[in-house]
Amino acid sequence: MKKSILIGFLIFLLIGSIILIRMIVSYKTEFDRQESKVYSFSGKDTNIRISNGIIIIFPNKQIVNGGDIQFIGNNQEKIKSYSKTIYLDKKVNKDIILSNTVSYQGCADGAMFADEFLSNKSAGEISSDKLFTKSDINNIKDNLYFSLEYSTVDGKTEHFTIKLNVKEFAMD
Repeated sequence: MKKSILIGFLIFLLIGSIILIRMIVSYKTEFDRQESKVYSFSGKDTNIRISNGIIIIFPNKQIVNGGDIQFIGNNQEKIKSYSKTIYLDKKVNKDIILSNTVSYQGCADGAMFADEFLSNKSAGEISSDKLFTKSDINNIKDNLYFSLEYSTVDGKTEHFTIKLNVKEFAMD
């Protein structure tokens, strides 16, 4: 009687171990199929240059670092506020990925356009479990944009939009 209980227990442990090993192998195979991708981006127009932007896609985390903004124009206006935005253009709408706004509310003089981008040249960074859908990732190379909107102390508003050049790094 004790021998049959022991044999039954050993069979139960064997079956349980086989099931556990199968589940672990299946999970690892699924995890290995998920790709990590790395993209760099940059772009410029006559006034602004974006460089060193990076997008990192891991299976469980996505990171966007907007890179550095450099003012290359000759704009001498004083700005009261501005907004920097990185977005995906989905033809129907803009899917904002990263946006920062700066406003000089207590300062009637504002800030010189060129000086502001010497001291505040980062476009910012964001990370999340899911910033992009699979469709977004497939279309990121052709649809990533940077936008700068600003208003001057005399009430004028301007808008620059730059289509970003996106390159994918091979992850071998």
